[in-house]
Amino acid sequence: MVNVILISHGAFCQGLLQSLKMVAGEDFGVKAVSLNEGEAPEEFRVKLAEAIKENHTDSEQETIILSDIPGGTPFQSAAYLAKQYKIGLISGMNLPMLLTLCFEKSRDKSLEELVNKVTSEGSLGVQAKLFKEGEKSKREKLSVDKNR
Repeated sequence: MVNVILISHGAFCQGLLQSLKMVAGEDFGVKAVSLNEGEAPEEFRVKLAEAIKENHTDSEQETIILSDIPGGTPFQSAAYLAKQYKIGLISGMNLPMLLTLCFEKSRDKSLEELVNKVTSEGSLGVQAKLFKEGEKSKREKLSVDKNR
């Protein structure tokens, strides 16, 4: 089975993991490793390597790492560790992407299949809508007060 690790600058990855638990009811074995303020890149790399090793029970074990932004210290650290481990590295993580990954990984898909699925347009969860002032369109009320 493919393991999942979230990495980010600060507590973003831990917050995303908490959101996963809130929405899906469980954590699916996902781990979060954050780069803390003032932490040296080498220290972070050691923490990340330990999280990867915890999941690697054999040489065939694979890990998908979701990162906050490309090119940052967390991303670069994961890329460096790809020399030693089978890693799929994806930047721009978000909750729809993580949910897709967790539900799909339980179906015993390969690392390559999961990376392709998670980075497909339908899994990215990005939508844009522009609402003009005074626009009257059909959308649900956000208020729980039905008398408004």
